Amino acid sequence: MKFILKIFFSSNCILLTLLTCPAQNTRVDINSDSSRQISLLNFNKLVDSCTLLLKTKRVHEITDSGHIDLMLCFNTIHFSNTFDPEKRRFEKKFSGDRYDLLEKVIEDVDYLREIIKVYPEWIPNRGMGYFFPKLKMELAGTPRRYAVINVIVK
Repeated sequence: MKFILKIFFSSNCILLTLLTCPAQNTRVDINSDSSRQISLLNFNKLVDSCTLLLKTKRVHEITDSGHIDLMLCFNTIHFSNTFDPEKRRFEKKFSGDRYDLLEKVIEDVDYLREIIKVYPEWIPNRGMGYFFPKLKMELAGTPRRYAVINVIVK
């Protein structure tokens, strides 16, 4: 359990308040510096299966592992960029039919709003996204490395 110490200064006195922060302890067993590594072929298969999953099931019918895969794909598509030296800017590493389709289906089913109904015990992550303690997974915001797949493109 972590503690927060708040100090309030007044004209002639100092008030110290010690608060417990149980929610901060939810990430203890997550290695936030590691990233799952898969080939582009396997990532494409995962994206396709996630798209099919969202097309055939309602958000509350999807298993925990299905949600984790969806979150990993979403984060990877949104937060994997490459630098284009000709245009002198960063561009999405994963764009095109299958990736755009998954993004469209996520938007159509309003996944970001529905997922917090399925897992109401969430905590804000960096960048105004979500951390779901039950899944030990982040969605959107600025996810850490463990929540983004390292796709090997050869």
